[in-house]
Amino acid sequence: MNSNIYYLFVIFLIVIFTILSCKDPEVERKIDAHLRLQIKTLQEASQLDKTLSIVFKSNEHLTDLHRDVLQKKGIEIIANIGHIYTAKLPARSLYDLAKMKFVVSIQGSREVKIHPVDSLKKIH
Repeated sequence: MNSNIYYLFVIFLIVIFTILSCKDPEVERKIDAHLRLQIKTLQEASQLDKTLSIVFKSNEHLTDLHRDVLQKKGIEIIANIGHIYTAKLPARSLYDLAKMKFVVSIQGSREVKIHPVDSLKKIH
């Protein structure tokens, strides 16, 4: 009898892990491939608490309710221009953001490289 319970428990665990490992393709498409790879690397290293800087596009302006939900997930809006937002968030919250209906796409932010003024040649 105990062996039957053990086998049922193992089958139950396999089913649960299979369901949890399946990701929604629509959510996956919202996240830039480079950022997905970065999250996978952080997950393998058990570093999902690491803070990421991202840029995301929404299909509407964020309301106070949107901002409250984001804040509860640990997502901090830094700035925006229209429907494009920069934010900081723990890596574990990336998929939570991607699941939100108003989010269209997410990319990792890139470092801005500014040239010194004296490196620019004057053209007459």
